[in-house]
Amino acid sequence: MRHPRIVLAAVVLIVSIVAACTEVPVEPNTPLAPTPNDTSLQVNSLAPASDAPVIANPVVSFYAVAGDSRQAFMYYRSRPGRTDSTVFIRFRVSNGSLLARPDGSPFADGDSILITMTLIDPEKLIVRFAPSGLQFDPLDPADIKFNFLETDDDLDDDGAITPADSTFTSMLAIWKRENANEPWFKQASILSTELHEIEADVTGFTEYIIAW
Repeated sequence: MRHPRIVLAAVVLIVSIVAACTEVPVEPNTPLAPTPNDTSLQVNSLAPASDAPVIANPVVSFYAVAGDSRQAFMYYRSRPGRTDSTVFIRFRVSNGSLLARPDGSPFADGDSILITMTLIDPEKLIVRFAPSGLQFDPLDPADIKFNFLETDDDLDDDGAITPADSTFTSMLAIWKRENANEPWFKQASILSTELHEIEADVTGFTEYIIAW
């Protein structure tokens, strides 16, 4: 008769092997797959470093024009004694990105629309884009890139920079939500930990955040 402890050990070993085989590590600089089922109202967002400069232009507006490539930037203030500053957001609309206005009417070459991005939460670095309902071509989407050089490296807020913080950094992605009462959804993102940058395609306007 087979000993029950031996059977139990064999089952645990098999389950462990199966679990290990289903793990798919995601390395920096590779796309992160969207996870539409991850609908938590709360996400682990990055926070500004204690000595980070404030955002110099928390509201940025520009005209996007169909048939023309344009981009806009949100910057941190320059640090004392320096003339340059760090880019927080670069938002780019390529010449074929504009698809439809909020009312559903299509764009023709030369048509323009005013786009505004607003830092609505400087503590969690949430940015809202308007006008709501603007649509970009999924085959030639707009593009958003965040720079997180000026954020706190102690991601788990335990008072020290540890390997766990590097692990959380490797899990960063761009998330979006429609409004404050709706869940966040992770977006397919490209992460560069060396450059402190994270980038994602944009097909419509909403609120965006860097989180894990």
